[in-house]
Amino acid sequence: MNLKSTRPTAKIWVPDWLTLISGLLIVFSFPPWDFWPLIWVCLIPWFAALTRAKTLKVAVIQGFWLSFIMSLGGFYWVAFVLQEFGNLPWILAFLGLLLFCCFGQPQFILTAYLLKALETRKKQPHPIYLAITLSFFYVGIDWILPKMFMDTLGHAFYLARHLRQIADLGGAWLLSFMVFLVNYALWDSFQALQKEKRFRFSALLGTAFCVVVLGWSYGFYRYRQVTQEVAHAPHGIQGAAIQGNIGDFDKIAAERGVSGAATKVISVFTDLTDQALQMRPRPDFVVWPETSYPSTFRNPHSLTEVRLDHRLEQYVRSLDVPLLFGGYDHAQGKDFNAFFFLSPQGELQTYHKNILLLFGEYIPGAESFQILKDTFPQVGNFGRGIGPDVLTINTGRPEVGSVKVGPIICYEALFTDYVVEAARKGSQLILNITNDSWFGSWGEPQLHLALTAFRSIETHLPMLRATNTGISTLILPDGEITHSTKIDSKTILNVFIPLTPPIPTLIKEWGDWFGPFSLLIGLLGLATLKLRNAGKSRRR
Repeated sequence: MNLKSTRPTAKIWVPDWLTLISGLLIVFSFPPWDFWPLIWVCLIPWFAALTRAKTLKVAVIQGFWLSFIMSLGGFYWVAFVLQEFGNLPWILAFLGLLLFCCFGQPQFILTAYLLKALETRKKQPHPIYLAITLSFFYVGIDWILPKMFMDTLGHAFYLARHLRQIADLGGAWLLSFMVFLVNYALWDSFQALQKEKRFRFSALLGTAFCVVVLGWSYGFYRYRQVTQEVAHAPHGIQGAAIQGNIGDFDKIAAERGVSGAATKVISVFTDLTDQALQMRPRPDFVVWPETSYPSTFRNPHSLTEVRLDHRLEQYVRSLDVPLLFGGYDHAQGKDFNAFFFLSPQGELQTYHKNILLLFGEYIPGAESFQILKDTFPQVGNFGRGIGPDVLTINTGRPEVGSVKVGPIICYEALFTDYVVEAARKGSQLILNITNDSWFGSWGEPQLHLALTAFRSIETHLPMLRATNTGISTLILPDGEITHSTKIDSKTILNVFIPLTPPIPTLIKEWGDWFGPFSLLIGLLGLATLKLRNAGKSRRR
C-alpha cells in the first residue's frame, strides 16, 4: 500500500488511522503494558500520516491528535483523580481529562509543524544532518514545554537492563534522542523502499544503528561496573517499609469521626511495625509512607492530637530503632507536607516537601485570591520546603554508623536535578515516600514507579520506596526494581540495602544537561538550514 497516496484524508479534523496506530504503540510501550521494544517503531506510522497530509494545517492537527491519543491512553487515570480527590461528578472529571489530553504532549504539535515545513523545501539537507537536527529539536522542546509528569519517550526503557544505563550520562532525554533518531532513520529507509522497490541500508540507518550499538555497549559496561560495586559493597542497612493500605483518611474519618480514624490509622501502622521488628534480619529502621501520620506532629491543635503525639513518641522509644514517617508540619504560619525522622531518644529531623503537585497541593494565586481557596477547598495550600536536604539515620551498628539519606516525597521523585542535588550533598540512600492511592490501582502506580527508577540510574544510589497502597519497592543503583509489593495490599517490605562508595556520573557533575543542550543544538541546526536556504535564494 502506498502511504503517500494523493487520496485526500476524509476529514482534516479527525485523526489519521496511522496517527492512531502511533499513539497506541507509544501507550503500549509504557507501563502498565511494558511492551517497550515497540518504542523503536512507534513514530513511523505518524511520520507517514504527516507525509500524506495535504497542508501544514492538516499536519499540525495530526500532531495534536498524537498528543491527545498518547495522553488519553497513558493518563486516563486523571479522571479518577479529579473525581476522587476533587470530588467532581464523573462527567466533569471526564471533561477535565479531555482538557488535560489537549495539552498533555505539546512537543508533537511543534514537531509536526516543523517536519511538514521542512518537507516543502525544494532542496533537502543531508539526511543525517536533518535527522540529528530533528532529534535534538524534538528532545529540546520535549524538555522545555510544560508537562505535569515530566515523562518522555526514553522512560519506556526502564526495564531495558543495559540500555537504560546511559541515563547516567544524559538522563531519559538522551534515550528519547535515540528513539527519535531510530524512528526517523527507519522511516527514511521505508520511504526509499517505496520508491526503489528494494531495501537500501542507508548512511542514516547505519548512523542510527551505530548510535544504538554505542549506547548499548556503554550500558553493558556500566551495568557490569555498578553491579560489581553493589556485590562488593562494604556495608548495608536493613530497612522495613510499612504499606498500611490506607489510602483515603477522609473516608475513614467520615465513618468513625476524626479521632477514631486517626486511632485506626496509627494502630494499623504500629501493628505492622511490631511484625516487622520480629523479622530476621531485624530492621535498622522503619519507614511509614507519605501522610501516614494523620496530624501535625509536635504541633497539636487539639487534645486529641496531643494524645496522638504522646502515643507515637512513647511507641518509638519502645522500638529501639528510628521511625521515619510522613505527616504534616506547621511552621511560620504555613502547613507543610513533611517527612519526620524520629529516634528512640526523641531526636527529630524534619524535611518539608519542596516541589508541590499543581491543583493537588497548591493552586497558583490562592494566597492572593481567597475565591480560589473557597472554590477548591479540597485542594491543599501547602508551603514549600527549602529544597533538597540530607538527613541522617543512626543505625547503632559500629560497622555502619550513621547513614546519610536524601528524603523525597512523592512528586519530587520525577525531577532529576532535585535528587542529584541531594546526591551531591553526600546522600547514600534515596528514601522516597509516596501516596498513589488518589490515582487508582492501574496505570499511574506503575508509571510513577518507572519514572522514579531513573533517579537511581542517574545517581547510582539505592532507593527504598514506601507507599500507602503500593507499589513499595527497593530500587538498586543500576535501576533494577526488586522486592515489589502488590497494589492494594497490607504488607511489610523488609530488605537489605547495599551502601556503595559514591559512583561518579555525568549527571551528578553537570545536572540535567541534555534537555537544554538538545534545545540549543536543535535550534542552531535549524537556523543554519534557514541561513543556507536564504543564501542560495539571494544567489539565484
